[in-house]
Amino acid sequence: MSSPAAPRPAPPPSPEDLRVQLEGSWEVLEQAHAHKAALLKGLDSVRWRHHLQRDPELPRRVRELETPLARALERVEHRLRQESWPESHPLHRLTRQLRALDTRLEKRVRQRLAFWEPAGEWSFAEGLTRMEARARDSHLQVPGEAEPVLMTGGADYRSGSLITFLTIMCWGNPAAKMGLDRTGIFVSGAVILVGIPLLVGVLRRRARFWLTPRRLVWRTSRGRVNELALDSLRYASTFPLVAKNGLVVRQGDDGPRALLVGLENLQNLRVVLALRELPLLRERALSAPTYALAMFPALRREKGSRFKTASSGVLVMRPGQLVFLEDQHLWNIVRVLFGRVPDDLYGLTLNMMMQQLRLLPQAEFDRCLEQLTPATDSGYRWSSSEVTHGLTADDKYQVVLPDGAVLTGTPDATQQAAISRVLQLGRART
Repeated sequence: MSSPAAPRPAPPPSPEDLRVQLEGSWEVLEQAHAHKAALLKGLDSVRWRHHLQRDPELPRRVRELETPLARALERVEHRLRQESWPESHPLHRLTRQLRALDTRLEKRVRQRLAFWEPAGEWSFAEGLTRMEARARDSHLQVPGEAEPVLMTGGADYRSGSLITFLTIMCWGNPAAKMGLDRTGIFVSGAVILVGIPLLVGVLRRRARFWLTPRRLVWRTSRGRVNELALDSLRYASTFPLVAKNGLVVRQGDDGPRALLVGLENLQNLRVVLALRELPLLRERALSAPTYALAMFPALRREKGSRFKTASSGVLVMRPGQLVFLEDQHLWNIVRVLFGRVPDDLYGLTLNMMMQQLRLLPQAEFDRCLEQLTPATDSGYRWSSSEVTHGLTADDKYQVVLPDGAVLTGTPDATQQAAISRVLQLGRART
């Protein structure tokens, strides 16, 4: 007698009935899939920041669906296991797509966040929160009045002059083949001479970069604003194969690279970024000083040497004391502060370096001044009571030293206000 045949599994209910039975779980899966696919498509794009800023709430919508999605997946997968529906069932396909989408999206969110900040130990939901904040962050714009700018540079129009020169040098042969006579060649050459620089100026008038205490911001000729956090910037070098004054920067050790080209002051920017990689300044959350500090270029003239060459340097004023550092001692100063003179600091000036040191906390900045004066012969220090100093009628600041030598500098309006604060606190301490 043959054994009875095993009962065949009941066919799955129709999609309409199943949607009712799952009480909205299917719809949650579809909604999550749509939002995640849209976010992944935007983040996969070359213009991913543009897509993110255009719809900054998309990461929030994905994040808010994470909890209901987890419950819906649990319910749907339990039903799929319990009733042994075929792998071709729409719900099976949808759950597989969601799992694969989650893996790709989490990886892409981490990669894109690395553009702004170092990788951290945060969950997928936390990453979405950070991404939403970055999408809404006003810092994706150029620096405003409240954010100090350490260095800036606009479009370098010399490239237009170079293109014009090369075009003029090679224009004779094509013009002759076009059948132009001497007058035509002269007129067309004049048009090239005027037109190319004008065209370059029009196309590049919006290009500029800004270096602030915390980020490097640059705007392209199309008006697009990009930024890199300095704490996670790991690479900066010239790129002569593309442009003589081009600069390549990279976010993180393996992050995306960006090319700044055709801008003024890029060589100085490269030096400052290299300076920021030295131990004293590396990976520091630096900010504009809140303590009393005045600092500006000055000249030192010995007594009775009005018509002789003066020594240039930087005058630093702190409550109760003045310090003068000479430009000629720059590399000795670098050696004292950083322990060595790196090869990639060619072009560094004392003023550039002091502008970076002034971003250190008060105690560390004062310790740097103590290292440089007076034992190292890198600079000179005086007590405020030892010297006679003040603003002159022509808005210069003059310091008469004990030996009769004179320091003279021209502080701007910001430094004049800083000098007043330094002097006020110095008097309060005496």
